[in-house]
Amino acid sequence: MPSVEWPVSRVRQEFVDYFKKQAHTFVPSSPVCPHDDPTLLFINAGMNQFKALFLGTADPNTDFGRLKRVANSQMCIRAGGKHNDLDDVGRDTYHHTFFEMLGSWSFGDYFKKEAIQWAWELLTEVYNLPKDQLYVTYFEGDEKNGLGPDLESKELWGQFLPESQIIPGNAKDNFWEMGDTGPCGPCSEVHFDRIGGRNAASLVNKDDPMVVEIWNLVFMQFERRADGFLTPLPQKHIDTGMGLERLTSILQGVKSNYDTDAWIPIFEAIQAVTGYPRSYVEIGNDPDSDALVAYRVVADHIRCLTAAVGDGVMPDSVGRGFVLRRIIRRAVRYGVQFLGAKPGFFTQLVDSVCTSLGPFFPHLKDPRNIKRIKAVLADEEQSFAKTWEMGLKHFNHAVDECRASNSKIISSTDAFVLHDRYGFPVDLTSLLAEKDGMTVDLEGFNAEMKANQVSSGRVAAAKTFIDAYQLEELKARAIPLTNDAAKYVWEDSTGDVLAIFDKKNTKFISLLEPGNGLGAEEVGIILNTTNFYAESGGQVYDTGRLVAASDCVFEVKKVYNVAGYVVHVGNLSKNSASPIPSSAVVQTQVDYERRLPIAANHTSTHQLNWVLRHVLGEKPDNFMEVQQKGSLVTNEMLRFDFSYSTKLSNEDLVRVEQLLNEKIQAGLPVYREEVPLQAASKINGLRQMFGEKYPDPVSVISIGAPVDEMLAKPEEEEWRDYAIEFCGGTHLRNLKEAEKAVIISEEALMKGVCRLVVVTRAEADKAIKAGAELKRQYDELVNREATAVNVKALSVLNKKVGDSAVPLVLKNEMRDNIDAAIKQMNASLKSQAAEAKEKAAEAGKALGASHDAAAAPFLVRLVTEFGAEREALQAFSDGFSSTVSGQVGVFLIGSDDEKALAIVSMPPAFVEKKMSAVAWAKSSVGKGGGKPNAAQSGLPAKDVAAALAKAMTEAEKMKASL
Repeated sequence: MPSVEWPVSRVRQEFVDYFKKQAHTFVPSSPVCPHDDPTLLFINAGMNQFKALFLGTADPNTDFGRLKRVANSQMCIRAGGKHNDLDDVGRDTYHHTFFEMLGSWSFGDYFKKEAIQWAWELLTEVYNLPKDQLYVTYFEGDEKNGLGPDLESKELWGQFLPESQIIPGNAKDNFWEMGDTGPCGPCSEVHFDRIGGRNAASLVNKDDPMVVEIWNLVFMQFERRADGFLTPLPQKHIDTGMGLERLTSILQGVKSNYDTDAWIPIFEAIQAVTGYPRSYVEIGNDPDSDALVAYRVVADHIRCLTAAVGDGVMPDSVGRGFVLRRIIRRAVRYGVQFLGAKPGFFTQLVDSVCTSLGPFFPHLKDPRNIKRIKAVLADEEQSFAKTWEMGLKHFNHAVDECRASNSKIISSTDAFVLHDRYGFPVDLTSLLAEKDGMTVDLEGFNAEMKANQVSSGRVAAAKTFIDAYQLEELKARAIPLTNDAAKYVWEDSTGDVLAIFDKKNTKFISLLEPGNGLGAEEVGIILNTTNFYAESGGQVYDTGRLVAASDCVFEVKKVYNVAGYVVHVGNLSKNSASPIPSSAVVQTQVDYERRLPIAANHTSTHQLNWVLRHVLGEKPDNFMEVQQKGSLVTNEMLRFDFSYSTKLSNEDLVRVEQLLNEKIQAGLPVYREEVPLQAASKINGLRQMFGEKYPDPVSVISIGAPVDEMLAKPEEEEWRDYAIEFCGGTHLRNLKEAEKAVIISEEALMKGVCRLVVVTRAEADKAIKAGAELKRQYDELVNREATAVNVKALSVLNKKVGDSAVPLVLKNEMRDNIDAAIKQMNASLKSQAAEAKEKAAEAGKALGASHDAAAAPFLVRLVTEFGAEREALQAFSDGFSSTVSGQVGVFLIGSDDEKALAIVSMPPAFVEKKMSAVAWAKSSVGKGGGKPNAAQSGLPAKDVAAALAKAMTEAEKMKASL
């Protein structure tokens, strides 16, 4: 690219130098991964690192706390959370996932006057921007938040610009907020008209690419709380931010950010790596060119990822790591699909970014860091390449199904499977769908994502306990990878301590001493050899001890395999008195009592996989092949996810559990062999996870038949009668050691995917025992008399059954039976109530027939025949009143052993004389609800006599007033 007057490096430096002259301190860019701020995925603005200063919580005794005026150029990422520019990148000339924010700040020092004056001076006297092409906005006020217009800013800008270039703006554009919570305030934006010679005021904030915002001056004076309210900050502050890339494009006289010297070298590297025949410059700014968009996407994303990984953020399946993974895969697909790039091209672009950014950001000049960035991106790119072809097949199949059904919407289920199984971010699926004239059910996808969130604690811990920095150090120290072949021997062993990692202080130490102040899971020990199983393949880690001496025991709580290093996580026991040096020899003592149920569950998982295919695969109503979708194996249970078109019936569950236990009782030996991958793959009936990549040689687990016999005759049909899988886990020697298996849970994860939870050995015994006890309780309750109390007891039991870990077949049967019993009891109660109501009405009428209303205008009576049943008591009252022609006030109480109910009625003539059924009830019982002519009140059975006496007293008073 030819030399320019304003290269990006000069634009950046002039900004910093100008504010240094205004007594600002230069503070280097903070890492793009926020520290101690859970509200942010990434640093998305220059002010993020100064949040404590805005909130007034910074320690004033520190250099940071004493800062008053600051300037810098901050690396920012906007690709997740509230500020997310990912979807716009490449399609316009100015959105980026990564950019530099030129910023100036005042922390309780100067305010609007100086901020506006210096902004004007820098833009017009240093950068020499034409004044007639500059437009500014000010906050017009917001009634909703009780804020008036920012007239002060308007007046200050009026010193430099005519009113026609000073524009009011709403809260959306002129009230800046970092996120849902945090510091905020009104702002004043500076916009530039790239064309000039016209009045462009009407185009400000209208997404016109020729009239762009270049600087935002935020007058920070509020904090947005979690409840949405604004509270004043302790002091007023200034926070300004100006996009370096956008300003550079203006100073270089080009129409797009991408046409500057910040980008052209990266575009040249992209062309060199991909071999695309036309350069970015040759294509021009054709918005309809897929290649143009691809150049921009790849260039933007390599800048973003180089910066992020360079700052220590790692691609992952959760949080900010997943955002990076999405960006990588988006870039790779654009490069491959539209630029003809070959696998591995993306990592080769790192150097071009480091050349561009390294002079100002020293960590991007560090050869070791650059090497690490490349290694991380290469691993991610290779990982995606492995799943791409299989994922694409699934996508094409989904497209074919849509076309066959005349639909243009890729289902949320397919989008989720592509995401979960093949690692396709949904925006990548959307991109592919768009090319086929289709869309994706994003609403349904988001719902499935929410419904199917699985705890990633173990995985996250495995990936972060030792990160890429420590891995580089281990390699530099020539620490060999751990030999863990002894995990299959099931005997105590020994190992040499090669490294000890202090997780809390993120450093390797040479000596682990007692009373080290570290947590029970804050130390990682790496040995040359180990018999501990590190969590992988769905199987949990081993636990146990590393014993250096009788008074020096390291309690192993977790075990992870990080890039080939087996890390034993834990700490010295409380009773340890001696240290462990990094050269110690330790006894490796696995807790085999804990491992045995894990092995039982793992081996049973393999057999369950076979059983499900055998039982369900032959059903005529199943239109999906039974395929494993995932599993989890612990010492307490096994969880198995598999494809199946419908919910399993109770008959299916019975057959699956029955056949699984038949295989267990058959005493089938378990064989394990390490064999060449190609030879093993030919074994008829062998199962493997679709899309999974296995080592070569691979570990083959066979239940019931020797592996060597299978290798000798791999095409034999009989091998389909055995459970044969690739697996590196620890297993039983004989399936009979699992003792028994019980299915305790079944659920549909999503359409077409089911999950079973199974327990074996002691946990199976516990489930069976718990089920038997609940069955005993049911048998006792179901034969009782139909009463409301017994119906409630059955309902409580039903919930208890549903919440208990008991055999699922029994659980389903019991819940069905309990539902039927409750229904039957309720029907009986309803019949009883109807009969009692009829009897009560007759009894009331009989009493009324012999009652002298003139002599006794009020009736107070205890009705003993119908308990505290409201409908029966009301029928009694109604029957009585109908016979006495509604001329008597009635106070009835019915009672059972625990509770009583008062039913009160007042004749219309008495109501007219200001007598009230509610008042009668309250004066007698102490409470009551209803209307003047009818009321009721509950009371304890023990208070009936007192209530009747009070009712009689009140009746006498009312009678006297008639």
